Amino acid sequence: MDPAIIGVFIPIIALSGGTILIALKMRYTHLEKNRVGGGGRQEVEHLADGVDNLRAEVEMLRDEFHKLDERMDFTERLLERPKTEK
Repeated sequence: MDPAIIGVFIPIIALSGGTILIALKMRYTHLEKNRVGGGGRQEVEHLADGVDNLRAEVEMLRDEFHKLDERMDFTERLLERPKTEK
């Protein structure tokens, strides 16, 4: 083969190889994005339900905390009263 013809094919092969590598990288990046976190609307709804459940649980814990705080205050007042002797 003529060296001039080979000289023409080298840049063509290099450019097409680079283009193929870029296309493969974009494809795998797209697939990885969809696999990891591309759930879309269903994922958002699932997370919103989880947040609502956590808020309800925090509210329940706050109520329990306030009840325990009231009981502790009552107990402290009872313990601070002077004891009556019989």
